[in-house]
Amino acid sequence: MGGDLALDCRDVTVRFMSERRAVTALERVSLALEPGDFVTLLGPSGCGKSTLLRVIADIIAPTTGSVKVFGEAPSGARQRREIGFVFQDASLLPWRNVLDNVRLPLEVGGRRGSVPVSPEALLDMVGLAGWEKSYPHELSGGMRQRVAIARALLGGPRILLMDEPFGALDEITRDRLNEELLRIWRETGTTIVFVTHSIYEAAFLARKVLVLAPRPGRVRELVTVDLPEPRGLAVRETPEFVRLAAHLRRVLEGL
Repeated sequence: MGGDLALDCRDVTVRFMSERRAVTALERVSLALEPGDFVTLLGPSGCGKSTLLRVIADIIAPTTGSVKVFGEAPSGARQRREIGFVFQDASLLPWRNVLDNVRLPLEVGGRRGSVPVSPEALLDMVGLAGWEKSYPHELSGGMRQRVAIARALLGGPRILLMDEPFGALDEITRDRLNEELLRIWRETGTTIVFVTHSIYEAAFLARKVLVLAPRPGRVRELVTVDLPEPRGLAVRETPEFVRLAAHLRRVLEGL
């Protein structure tokens, strides 16, 4: 039942008109997530991963099909700030310090009721206590992404959409932030939809991996991940993880 689901996408198709022809970005994509789920969207460039996030976030309207976020249209969830979004670029304002960047949504949209967790507490959650007065140019790429995550969590969104947030980072920093994201997910219980090109990142983070095929974007396979909890990076050395990564690679190679 849609009302019991955090996300219920049914036969979502998205078509765009270019100067020469119609382009189908997504074709009949369906996905159902329970509250607290963590799904990664995996697939090659052009398979519609980012487009699906934007449909969920009420940035793009589906051409056909339906999307429900906690039982209603995405527009209602967006207006109540139940949807958070983290982009690949942290998009911090360079003239504002870390704390003021996290506070920005309250100033832009106005405060609606009490904030479940303060900006200061969110910075502590993402490991940036003590950096509140620093400016973006004083931070590493990984630290800037932590600020972006804290900003997206302001207001306590029920679903967090993440569009390759760690794609531009070095491998060590990316691994560290993967572990931090899992910790934050466990602490908040937020439903997360995470886009990645990395097989290992998709397998390590997810409880479900949705593999999308390109041209047009469509579901190739939904893979349930059954790995020990809580997870640390050492799980990637286990036979179970190796088999999972190998299966995902075979699915991708068959696209």
